[in-house]
Amino acid sequence: MNAAFQKLAVTGIILCCLTGCWDRVEINELAVAGLVGSEIDPQTHEQIVYYQIVNPGAYASESSGRSKAPVYTYKVQGKTKGELAQLSSDTLPRKLFTDHYQSHIVTEQYAREGLRTFLNYYERQFNRRSSLYLFVTDSPLSDVMMTFTPLEQLPGRLLRSLVSNTNNATGRISLKSRVKDLVENMDSTTLTMLPIVSLKGEKPILSANRFDDINGNQSNLVLTGAAVFKQDQMIGKVSLWENGYYNLLKGEAGNFFESIVLDDRVVDLYAHKIKTKQQLSLKNGAPVWNVEITAHLALRNDEQTEKLTWDNLSKITDQFDLKLIKTSEKLYAQAIEKKWDLFGLEDEIKYKRGNAWKKLQQQENAWTGTKLHVTIKSKVENIGEIVDPYKGGAGNGKE
Repeated sequence: MNAAFQKLAVTGIILCCLTGCWDRVEINELAVAGLVGSEIDPQTHEQIVYYQIVNPGAYASESSGRSKAPVYTYKVQGKTKGELAQLSSDTLPRKLFTDHYQSHIVTEQYAREGLRTFLNYYERQFNRRSSLYLFVTDSPLSDVMMTFTPLEQLPGRLLRSLVSNTNNATGRISLKSRVKDLVENMDSTTLTMLPIVSLKGEKPILSANRFDDINGNQSNLVLTGAAVFKQDQMIGKVSLWENGYYNLLKGEAGNFFESIVLDDRVVDLYAHKIKTKQQLSLKNGAPVWNVEITAHLALRNDEQTEKLTWDNLSKITDQFDLKLIKTSEKLYAQAIEKKWDLFGLEDEIKYKRGNAWKKLQQQENAWTGTKLHVTIKSKVENIGEIVDPYKGGAGNGKE
């Protein structure tokens, strides 16, 4: 026992004499990126990247008025993607830290040329984030990256919040708008939809005095549509409203918003608890894509003057179902005409078994002959607090 104790004591003394390892980096030694933007210089074809760096001084409890800018944007330009991070040391007084940035933006021109080299570079990084949202901008990237955003003062986090809020409110942006979602379709015929962000207003406000302006819409970042990607290349774009229907058909919309007109009166409906079933079948030798959608409806606004009855609720659901079917068929036909395989039909046909499918597989672009058959099953479960609307007053003049 004494010998064991002596060995333990000697070991403890030796350990106390050793120099400890210290690899921690203090926060004030790091330049923490919250948002990154990329583009190609059209004249020199050099790589340009904007790093939006979080300013810790703006969030310190004892911060003075001198550090109220929540972020600073730095521009770095180089011949290759690999040297950009190294070149940042010539400009940034702190070590660049990109492990936790929120969002990445590319220009529309860059996206239309193809993002293959960008995706290969990103996937090669050991610290890459699979949940990183990827955006396309149709505004000058320098203006977008120089924009102070009110309320949510970190633009990278603002963009993530816009995706989440839009998905929950209208279903017009899919949560599958990440870098990983684009990468997964690189070897597929299925197209990818990524959100388009635009600067609202002509020019950004470059001073932190922006936060003292009550106008929240002025010089702010907003979602305006969705970019259509075939593999790594942007081939078109659609409006947010159109993208909502595409998400609905793909089963990527848990919620949905639409307005109908019933007897010249507007009824706004919010659909939730949405379930989508899809099946590709053959009918008389032709492919048919069957989509069945069930949804629970809530009346957000009802401008009808009559008391709600079971018959009236039935008319509302019938009109809602009809509008979704007609609009889906119209937008589907437009996508087929443009040869946009938004739903992966070509791959679906390719991997089907059976003699009938083999004939289609031997035909070029056979998927473009696929017919859409949509079935909508909705029911109103929330009508609000009143059944019989008020009838006094001038209203909206429709009497």
